[in-house]
Parts: sequence; structure tokens; C-alpha cells
Amino acid sequence: MLTFSTRKLLLNRRWVLVALVSVLVAAVMGYVATQEIDPLDGGSFLLNTLVLSFLLPIMALVYGASMIRNEIDDRSITQVITSPMDRRMSYLGYYLALIVVLSLMLLVIGTVGWSSFYLVMGLEKGALDLLASYSLLLIIGSVVYSSLFLAMGVVLKQPIYLGLLYAFVWEAFVGSLPGAIGELTIIHNLKVIGSDLIDHGNITEVTGDPVTASLALAILTIGLLILGAFAFREKEVP
Repeated sequence: MLTFSTRKLLLNRRWVLVALVSVLVAAVMGYVATQEIDPLDGGSFLLNTLVLSFLLPIMALVYGASMIRNEIDDRSITQVITSPMDRRMSYLGYYLALIVVLSLMLLVIGTVGWSSFYLVMGLEKGALDLLASYSLLLIIGSVVYSSLFLAMGVVLKQPIYLGLLYAFVWEAFVGSLPGAIGELTIIHNLKVIGSDLIDHGNITEVTGDPVTASLALAILTIGLLILGAFAFREKEVP
């Protein structure tokens, strides 16, 4: 299941979307690099704002919410649910495949944007560390967001709508609010971890305990994975 789902996602035409997004991010970051800004602060700000805070949840939504839901709707999932393999193991295969492909896509986008910025700006000492730190955050984020949106795709008939509401209202708007409520978002906890790894840009302004944030994300991911797996096992497909 893992190999099949990974190959299916990799051969999906949505790679065109990844290419277009990469070009857009490269153009924006390349343009900003022509301005008079600090190289490390500017690069960190753009990677945080464009890739981590915006594209990570959106890409996870686009792929995660539709991955199983599309197969349920077109009934191509019949072969999976009628196989002797436990449905929960099949669900785990979907989840791992989503993590692999989503992480790869985001790393490509992030690396293209980073390269564009520092090709124009000039490679600074610490720029590679910046790329490595944001790459790690993107992988961690892919693990967490995949568990959320994949479960949505099983439980809900129209997961995209609620997913958009969650991504733009809860993660983007509520996550930017001061106070304790903003700490309840995935992106805030990711940034708390990032603030412990990165010394440049606006991500350093995020406060919190990285250990607590890591534990919160781990518990959330495991809980959502269990929910999705059992919902998939009990799912009745017409």
C-alpha cells in the first residue's frame, strides 16, 4: 500500500501545481532579495511566511483531504477494503505515503525559493543552516498536518470546505492572535520548535517551550492517526 500510494501521488498531475508554486515562490523571494534587507533575517522571514505558515497547511489540505476521499467517491478503493489486509494497516500505508510525498514537495518548493533568494543576495554564512532548520520543520509539519487532513478525508464527505476553514481561520487567523488561544494551533507549536533552532527572522519572536510543543504535536498526531485508522476500518463504502 505504501509503495502503491506513493507512486500514485508522485505520478499525479498535481506536480504541475508544485512546479507553478515553486516558480512563484522563487520569483517572490528573488525579488525581495534585490531589496536592502538583512540576508538571514529576510530569508528566514520569507521561508516562515510563504512556505511554513502558508504553503505547508494548504498543500497538506490539497493532498491529504482528497487522498482517500477521491478513491471512496470513485469507488476505486473497493480493492483496498476487500483485501485480506487489516484496513488500519492500509490506512497507515496511505498516511506514510502522504508524508513522504508531501515532505518531498515542500522541500522542493522551499529549496527552490531559498536558492532564488541567495543566488541574488549572495550566499551568507548561516544560510545553509537556515535551509536545514526550515526543512526539518516542514517534515515535522507534514507528519502532523497529514494526520489531520487524511482523517478529515475519511470522516467527512466534503473535507475540503472544513479544511479551508481550518487552514485560513484557525491556523492563519487564530494562530496569529496574541494570548493562549494562538498556542492551540499546529503552526504555533511548529514555530515554537523553530524558534529554538533558528536565530533569525520573525520566528524568533514566538515564545514557548519547545519540549512542550513537541509533546503536544506528537500526542495530536498519534490521536488523529488512531481516529483516522479506526474510522477507515468502520467506513461503509456504497
